[in-house]
Amino acid sequence: MARSPKPMRTFSPEEQLLLACARVRVDGETADRIRALVAGAVEWPALIEGAAAHNLSPLVFRHLLDLCPENLPAGVRARFEKGFQGHERWNLYLTAELFRLLGRFREQGILAIPYKGPVLAAQAYGDVILRQFADLDIAVRQRDMPRAHELLIADGYESSYGPLLPGEAEKTQHSEYQYVRSPGRAIVELQTDATLRYFPRPLDLDAIASRLVPFAFAGGEVKALSAADTLVLLSVHGTKHYWERLLWTCDIAELARRDERGQLPGGIPWDEAFSRAAELRVGRMLRLALWVARHFLDAPLPEPVLRKVEADPVVRRMGEEIWSRFSLQGEARVAAVPRFWFRVRSSESFWQGLRYAGRIAILPTNPDRADAPLSGRFSSAHAVLRPFLLLRRYGFRRWKSHDAEGAAKEAQRRENRH
Repeated sequence: MARSPKPMRTFSPEEQLLLACARVRVDGETADRIRALVAGAVEWPALIEGAAAHNLSPLVFRHLLDLCPENLPAGVRARFEKGFQGHERWNLYLTAELFRLLGRFREQGILAIPYKGPVLAAQAYGDVILRQFADLDIAVRQRDMPRAHELLIADGYESSYGPLLPGEAEKTQHSEYQYVRSPGRAIVELQTDATLRYFPRPLDLDAIASRLVPFAFAGGEVKALSAADTLVLLSVHGTKHYWERLLWTCDIAELARRDERGQLPGGIPWDEAFSRAAELRVGRMLRLALWVARHFLDAPLPEPVLRKVEADPVVRRMGEEIWSRFSLQGEARVAAVPRFWFRVRSSESFWQGLRYAGRIAILPTNPDRADAPLSGRFSSAHAVLRPFLLLRRYGFRRWKSHDAEGAAKEAQRRENRH
C-alpha cells in the first residue's frame, strides 16, 4: 500500500482486510496478507458489518471464499456464500430493470444517462456482480423532468416525495427525485443539471450527451459517460461525502487499473479529464480522488498524473484527514464547521471555495424540508434554516456523542442520499 508523506495510524485487522479485499484482482503479496490476517484473530461480525457499511460485501465475500475458505468459521462461510448469491440476484435484477427503463425513456424521446450502478460495475469492475449498488441512478435534463416523472408513475413507480411541484421544468425544489417500485422494491433516483448541486458550475447535460459512448455489457448496450466524464463525476461525488465509504475510492482505483491493463474502452484521456475538471472548477476534487485511490488502494497512476496529485499540499493534508477518519462504520463523522472548511479547501482557491461552501450551506435538501416543514410563501426560508439544521445534525466542532450520536448518524445517512 502506498505510504503518505507522514506516518499514518495503523488500521485494525478488520480494516486491513477490508482494504486488501477492496479490489477486483489481488496479487500474490496481497493474497498472502489476506490469508495471514484471516489466520489471526478476526472479529467477524465487525468485518461483515464494515463490508456492508462500505458497500464492499461482494468483493470481500468473494476474495475470502476464494483465498482461504478453510480458515473461515463454518457459520461465517455459509453467510458469505448466501450473501454473495443474494448480491448476484439483486444486481442482475437491477441491471435488467435499467435496460428496460432506458428503453422506455428512449421510446419517449427523453435523454436518460445512466451512471454509477450497473454501468459503472461493468466499466470499472468488468462484472456487474462485483460492485454493490442499491438503486439505479439516471441523469435527465431538468426540462424533461415532468415527462420523466409521468413515465415512471405510469410504469408503476411511486414518487418518494409526492406529486411533482409546479414549475419543475424550469427549476427544482428537490435535491433529487426518488421513485420506488414494487415488487422487488426497485429504487430509481433521477438527477438533473439542477439537482447535481455539488458541482461549482452547473453541468451541461446536452454537452455530456454529445460525448456519450456506446458500451456493451450483460447482453445489452447503453450510451454511457465517457471515461473522463465518469472520473470527474465520481471525484465530485466522493468529495461531497468526504470519501467516507471505501466503495467510492475503489471505483476510482478500478477505473485506473482497467485503464492500465487496456481493458477500459478508449482508456482514460488524462489530459482531457484534468481539463474538464478545471472547466468545472473541480480540479482539486479530482486530485483528491486520485490521492485517496493511490494511498488507500494502490491505484496505478501514470507518472505525470501522480506528480500533479502529489504536488498539491492541500490535497495531501485533506487526504491524511480522510485516512485518520477511516473506520469500519463508513461514516465521516465530521462536525458542521469542519464540513464547511472541507468544502472550502476542496476548491482551487480560498475565495472560490468560500463561495462554493457558502452556496452549499444554504441550498436546502429534501431532509431539510422534512425536518422543518414549511409551505407556501414560507418555503424559501429553508435557505436561512439550513445552516442551523446542519449544526443541529452534526454539532459545531465535534461530532455528537453518546445518546445524540444515534440521531446524528441517522441524519448523516439521510443527508448522504443527496
